[in-house]
Amino acid sequence: MDSFVKYRVLVTGFGPFGTYTENPSWLAVRTLHDTTITTAHTRGKPPKGPKADAIHLTALNIPTVYAAVLSTLPGLHAQPPVLPEEYTSPASRALPEEGFQLIVHVGVAGPGPLRAERLAHKTGYQLPDHERQSPPLIIGKATLRGFGSPRYGDDFADELFTSIDVDGLVDDLTSGPDPLPLETSDDPGRFLCDFIYYCSLAESEHAGRGTPVLFIHCPPIGQKMSTAEVAEGVRRIIANVCSKL
Repeated sequence: MDSFVKYRVLVTGFGPFGTYTENPSWLAVRTLHDTTITTAHTRGKPPKGPKADAIHLTALNIPTVYAAVLSTLPGLHAQPPVLPEEYTSPASRALPEEGFQLIVHVGVAGPGPLRAERLAHKTGYQLPDHERQSPPLIIGKATLRGFGSPRYGDDFADELFTSIDVDGLVDDLTSGPDPLPLETSDDPGRFLCDFIYYCSLAESEHAGRGTPVLFIHCPPIGQKMSTAEVAEGVRRIIANVCSKL
């Protein structure tokens, strides 16, 4: 790891599903891979100075598949992280031994601004994934689907909340001369976006290191924001969160 980098951040996007042969979340997230920004990042070039700490970004594409989330997320929170075998980018050879300091998941939603999600749900999933597989059944709960024992049992609440101050994040980035189109949300959607968020928050607890986790919803391409604008918005969100770690 480069000695000047203070924070290592993992950003995930999703693979295809439904009518999306290329997922808008991954089209934005992949442009961030193996790049470095700073905690003072604003639109355009990040300013440099003694108070600006460097942040290295690693991007990962996760299939829009329940089983893929369940098999991948524990490794992302491990120390050191374990990425899927097919992930062979140069950054995979320099993963932080101490683990990522922040994990941000990005997924597509409806038209509008970026949405920073505050919470995720344990149960209530019904929709089939990209491989037409249903969400996992909770043993002993009849038709209830979502997370259950043994790994996600009664120790985990029906709703898990991010440790990040989402309201403060939104206030910071929507004020000033260059406001970001960003709003707070408590409805991640009971599909793969909600599913990966809950899984990641639970795995953060499992790992015992308190790694902050955030989920960002982006709009479809060209519906209020372009791919480049989404990527820039994610950069600014990450810079703001890391500046307060």
